[in-house]
This record gives sequence, structure tokens and C-alpha cells, in this order.
Amino acid sequence: MKNVLGVILAGTVMLAARVEAANGPQYAGYGVTAMGMGGASIANPVDATAAINNPAGMGAVGSRVDGNVMATVGQLRSNVHGAKNSDDIFLLLPGFGANYQYSPDVTFGLTAAGYGAGVDYGKPIPAFGTSKVKSELGQLILSPTATYQFAPGHYLGFSVKLGYESLMLHGLENFGATNDTDHALGIGFGVGYLGTIAPNLRLGLTYSSPVWFQKLDAHDDIIPNGQLNAPQQAGAGLAYDWGDWTFAFDYVWLNWASQKTFNNSLVEGGAPGSSHGPGFGWQNQNVFRFGANYKVNDRLQVRGGVSLANHQVPNDEATLIAICPCNQPKSVTAGLTYTVSKDLEVSGSYMYDLRHITKGTGPSEGTEAGGELHMLAVGFGYKF
Repeated sequence: MKNVLGVILAGTVMLAARVEAANGPQYAGYGVTAMGMGGASIANPVDATAAINNPAGMGAVGSRVDGNVMATVGQLRSNVHGAKNSDDIFLLLPGFGANYQYSPDVTFGLTAAGYGAGVDYGKPIPAFGTSKVKSELGQLILSPTATYQFAPGHYLGFSVKLGYESLMLHGLENFGATNDTDHALGIGFGVGYLGTIAPNLRLGLTYSSPVWFQKLDAHDDIIPNGQLNAPQQAGAGLAYDWGDWTFAFDYVWLNWASQKTFNNSLVEGGAPGSSHGPGFGWQNQNVFRFGANYKVNDRLQVRGGVSLANHQVPNDEATLIAICPCNQPKSVTAGLTYTVSKDLEVSGSYMYDLRHITKGTGPSEGTEAGGELHMLAVGFGYKF
């Protein structure tokens, strides 16, 4: 089964294999409209990608199909004990969502989201190994979702999260890596609530379990227990409609510390690949997202937002950030939607991950890495 499903999904996940993101391997926002509002969407669902942010949101968007593509450009730089490297980023990442209003109180839908990080420096880093440094983590999560409206304006949602993962690590011979690529399947779940709690005021609550992936046999000599799971996370959001304006706020907790590969220190003390072996040394993140949407007229809406988070990589754990520089935790965004007809709308969003350089201290002294990224997304929505 692993091999059959892997072939089906590999083409899609490879499009996301070198995604660079703000909050670990995750973007600040998913879906073109949510991205334009700084990711603030837990209580403000607008399209069929809503399940990524809150499964219950699918109950409020009706029958529709949404698709988008996001281009990411930027430059990442690192300096590891005098070995300077850079990687120019250009990649395309697709997104998709479909939802069907089965009855006035029940919906069924499917969303797809990509996560990941990586670099390709094209030359070795002597402190890491003798071959060219290239790392790629790609994760694709498919989320079949069902919702139920248990009272007018109050929805419960449940998603099954089906994951496919690809990991490549090259140029890390000094840490015991064998320059291989491996793949794994995973499963998890998400639950959510969305409800109108006062006139024009909505509350959203959501929780996602870890996506538990199979063991990556080709990397069990370097990553703890050979597993690289997506973290559990939880969030709460508010959205308020005031005339032609909508204001939204989200808080999201990302639990990197529960996953040994992400949380274990590089100087953990155990043998590479063991439960207490070296890892990336990440800490949990608290993400705050703010956004506003303004309806200019019956056809045009404009929006903007900001996402702010603490840095998940402590300065004394910066040694390996050169191979996984997802350390731009502050983003600003803007976007618009144009309604072409009663059934079709076109949206665009821009997100800028502000430049951030992490400089190592203590055990990571002599290492620094970071950069800045620009993302442009274009998508369509079709109601049926």
C-alpha cells in the first residue's frame, strides 16, 4: 500500500518539496483569501480550503470548488564557520478544495495542503560533510471533511488527515546521514467548531492531532526513532462584520516540542537515530494573526493582514538551521477578490515573510542563517 499510494501522491508532493515557510515548514496562511488576511481564518471561512484552518468552516461556505497556485521567490543565506552559502528560491505550490452541501445541515468536502522546507547550496559545508548540501522535506496532507450544523449558525467539523511525506538529506555525513531519500504515509485528525455567538460576531475553535508518519527507514541512522511527524496544533479565532468591513483575529499554538526530531537538542546526548538522539532543537510557537477585509462594491473586495510568531529556533540551537532555514516568523499580507459572475470569483494575494537572520550562540556559535521570501498566489472559486 505504501508503494502504490506513494506513486499516486509523489507527483503532487514534489511540487512542494522545497517550500520555504514562516512557522517551521508551515505558511502563515492557507487559501488565497485567508493568506491575504494574514492567515486569520479560524472564524472567517470563505472558500473550500477552510478545512485546513478549521474543519467546521466548511459548513458555512456551501457547495463550491477552489483552486490556487502560489509562487515563492527569495534568497536564503547561511554562514557555517566561515563557509558561506546561498540558495535562490523559485517554486510553485498548488492548493485545492472542494465542498458539497449534502443537506441544509450537512456538508462533505476535501482539501489538499502542502508543507515543507529545504535548500540546495550546490556545494559542501565542511562542518557538515563532504558532498553537496541539499535538503528537502515535503509533506502533502489530504483532508476529507464532514460538518454538521447542530443549531442555526453553529457548526461542528471533523477531518481525517491523510499524509504523504518525502525527506532528502544530502551532505550531512559528519552527522551520520547516508545521502538517501525516503517516503512515508501518515494519518491524523482535526476537529473544529464555528458559531455566531453575538450579532455579527463569530467564534472558531480548532484542534489538529499530530500527523503520525511511518518510519523513514533510510534516515533512522540520523533522526530520532526514524520518524518526522507533523505537530499537533490548536487555535481560536474571532471574526466581526461591521458594515462592509470584516475584522478577524486568530491565535494558533504549534506544538513542535512534542516531536523528538524537531525538539531534541543537537547536543541531546543519545546516539544518532535513537529516541534521545540529536534533533533540531525547536521550541513551541505562539502565532497571532490579524486581518481585515473591505467590500469596495458588489464585485471587488480588498484585504490585508499580519502574522506574528515567536521564533521556533533558539539561538543556541542554530547549528542545523542552515539546512532548514524556515525562520521568518513575521509576515505581512495583502489581497483582493473580484466577482466575475454569481458563480465565479478570482482572487489574488501577496505575502512577504520579513527578513530574519538567526545567529548562533553557545554550542551553535559561528553559525548564522536566514533570508526573506515573497509569495504571490492566484486562485479561483466556483460555486455550484
